[in-house]
Parts: sequence; structure tokens; C-alpha cells
Amino acid sequence: MIVSMTGYGKATSQKDDTIVTVEIRSVNHRFLDLHVRLAREFAFLESDVQQIVRNQVARGRVDVSVSVQTGTPIEVMVNATAVRSYVEAAAKLREQFQFQDSLDLRTLLALPGVLQSKEAVTIEGLAGGGVPELVKQAVREALEGVVTMRKLEGEALRNDMLRHLENIRGRAGCIETLAPATVNECRKKLEERLSQQLPPTGLDPQRLAQEVAILADRCDISEEIARLKSHIDQYASLLETGAEVGKKLDFLLQEMQREANTILSKAANLEITRQGISAKAAIEKLREQAQNVE
Repeated sequence: MIVSMTGYGKATSQKDDTIVTVEIRSVNHRFLDLHVRLAREFAFLESDVQQIVRNQVARGRVDVSVSVQTGTPIEVMVNATAVRSYVEAAAKLREQFQFQDSLDLRTLLALPGVLQSKEAVTIEGLAGGGVPELVKQAVREALEGVVTMRKLEGEALRNDMLRHLENIRGRAGCIETLAPATVNECRKKLEERLSQQLPPTGLDPQRLAQEVAILADRCDISEEIARLKSHIDQYASLLETGAEVGKKLDFLLQEMQREANTILSKAANLEITRQGISAKAAIEKLREQAQNVE
């Protein structure tokens, strides 16, 4: 089963007066781009959270938001060193530039670093109070929701991609059926063109054979058709294989597009051109969908 990179999950875990809420969102990205948001006092848990996510998710932009509410009282303290530095700096500016205004208390309290929160417990206390396990539990539960959604999205993607793939396969088969006739059409057109340019005595059979051989080689799209069909088979096989195939699918689609372009550039048949354009449109739709496959 292929997996989409779009998913969402939310979970809450609680013990006594400590409540942990985790939200996880994932969207498509070329690589695993993992972002964890934690309050500063719980930053020591970031590596554990990242490891849990990495064990389940291989690719995509993943945003993890962790909120911890505890009954622990918070004290607000004044950073005396910062206050002293601000006051001294203000005094120097006033003396040097003859400013009349002074640094009032309201302005001082709003300056960065003056007021700081002092947790009534240490990080070691948080670690021993069950917070890490609550966070890990909530992350795992939220991640289950993300993984479930990604699988459901992936199944829907797979079904839609198979539909477009069969469309391309049908176009390739039609082009393969029409291909032999294109050489004959080119031969007739060449004969008509040469008959208009050569003297009335007629066409030189040897020259005509040479020109037809060159033209046949230019119009031959059998190799392109074979490669296109091979890419289609490989693509279908990857859809059945499942895990972490997004980059491979994208590469195969680039190759399909290349073969379709070559067929269109060589084709001298209106119906082949029509089928080739339709195949390219279906390939483009597949490329849009493959961007969201893990």
C-alpha cells in the first residue's frame, strides 16, 4: 500500500494535574522536514519526540506541537543584572547626547530579559514527575492518527493513479497499433514530393529507397513505445509494492513524459498525435498526485 504525506492527529494524556496535548500535521515535502514545538522548560524532550516520529514517518513536512499544563506554580523574578545594564546604558546616553527623558519603570519592565519566569521545579523534577512519559504517550497516539490518515489518503491516491495509468496504457497500445502505418504514409508523401521535383522520366528507384529508409528511421517510434510500456509496468508494480516509492514514481513519470515528447516529435500521423497529447495530459495528472506520495 502506498502512503500519502498528508495527515493529522491529536491526542491528550493526563496524570493528576498534568495534562499533555499533542497535535501533529504532515504535508508533502521532498524529504523528512520535522519541526517540534515545545515550551522552553520541556525542550529536553525534543530528541525523544523526533525519534518517535522518525520511526513512523519517512518523508514529508511534519509539525509537532506539544502543550504541557501542570499545577506547578510559576514565580516571576527580576533579572537584576539586566536591569543594571539597561540603567547604566541609559545614563551614558543621557550624558552623552543630553537627553531629557529618563528610563521609567514601565519601559524598563518591557525590555527583553528583565522579567523571567522561574519554575518552582527543576528540569530534573519535571523528568521525574512523569511528564516525559505523558509526552511520549500523547505523541504516539497522535502519530497513530496521522499514520491512519496517511494510509487512507494513500489508498485513495493509488486507486486514482491506477485509473490514469490504465488510460496511458491504452493510449500507448493505440499508438503501437497505428505506428506501422505511419511509415507507409510517409513513403507516399515522399513519392509525391519527389515526383514534383524530379524530371518527367520518373523516380530513381535507388534514390527513393534511400530516402524512404532514412525517413522510416526518423518516423520509427517502436523503441519509444516499448520504453513507455515498460515504465507503465514498473509504475504499476511500485503502486503494489508500497512503502517509500514517491521518488521512484516521480522519476518514472519524468521518463514517461520524455518518451511521450519523443513520440510526438516523430509522429507524422494525426491520430498518433492526438493519442500522445492525451497520454501526456494523463502523465501530468499522475505527476501532481505523485508529489504527495511518501
